[in-house]
Amino acid sequence: MSTPVFSFTENPFDNGTKTSKKKMNIIAGDHVSKLHSQMANPLIAVLYAFFDPIRQNFLNKYSQWLSVSASYHGATLLVEQLIAELSGDKIDDFEVRVRVVYKKGTPEYGALFPNFRTPFQSGGYDERIAKLKALGEGMDGDPALALIKADVDAFYLLIFNARDAQQDLEGSKQFVSDELELLRIVTAQAMYYTLGGLMQVFSVNTFQITMFYDLETLRGHITDTIDLIFDGPANSNTIVNVLGPDVLQYLAGVTLRIKNTTAGPAIGGLFFYAADNATDGWTGLGQQLNPGQEAIITLTAAQFRAFFNVQNQGPNLQTYEVEIILPE
Repeated sequence: MSTPVFSFTENPFDNGTKTSKKKMNIIAGDHVSKLHSQMANPLIAVLYAFFDPIRQNFLNKYSQWLSVSASYHGATLLVEQLIAELSGDKIDDFEVRVRVVYKKGTPEYGALFPNFRTPFQSGGYDERIAKLKALGEGMDGDPALALIKADVDAFYLLIFNARDAQQDLEGSKQFVSDELELLRIVTAQAMYYTLGGLMQVFSVNTFQITMFYDLETLRGHITDTIDLIFDGPANSNTIVNVLGPDVLQYLAGVTLRIKNTTAGPAIGGLFFYAADNATDGWTGLGQQLNPGQEAIITLTAAQFRAFFNVQNQGPNLQTYEVEIILPE
């Protein structure tokens, strides 16, 4: 005879977030805010003190996961662009220039392009990159092809390094994802612990417990697609570094949606701008947004910097949102 399941022995916060780290980030943030709002009750203050550092650890790792995911997306986009360039203009240029030196049908031409341009326009990324390397090596020692070889080798190095960086980031993304999953479990266990504490506080009026959890989100469906949204608070007279070179080095020419998400009026608004350093302040270049305002900006080559910052020069706490918009 099987033992019947006692529902209270199952952790709803673990079960509800197994497929979505994003969902855990939402409900944990909501939960810590709800606990903080009731800290006048000393029993709830104890629960807040217990849960807040655990949630903060999850948030820090979640932000790192978003960052490395953005880096990986950007690096993948760069590889795709370079592969498309190889398959199109680059191999056209290389083949035509070789044909000027060695006509089609000659042994020299055939050794370099035995299958014309096809190997550079089909197959996997690594296979095409290897073919490009072989093309350059096939020109070794031929002074008539020295200039073409230099261009082939330079483009090979560019595309090889881009692919190498992308694969490194793929490994980093998986490593951070595994760490985040462990913290998701720890956070779910912590929320289960605070549930027990709230049951003691509200043992007579148990409905009050529901005020401390975002049950709609917990019961809903949220996928872990990377939306590349970075948001948070900007305290009075502070500079917040939102994006750094770990992301932006792969996203030159990136388009950003920026928004001042502050609820209610705030003096001075927020300044959004590219910067050379994480601590650099507003210099007049960029955009100022008041609460509720948003804008779409593209960091052109002339505007591009290693960092993207938000500065609050006003006396009020404000909040921001920055979304990376990748091309289709």
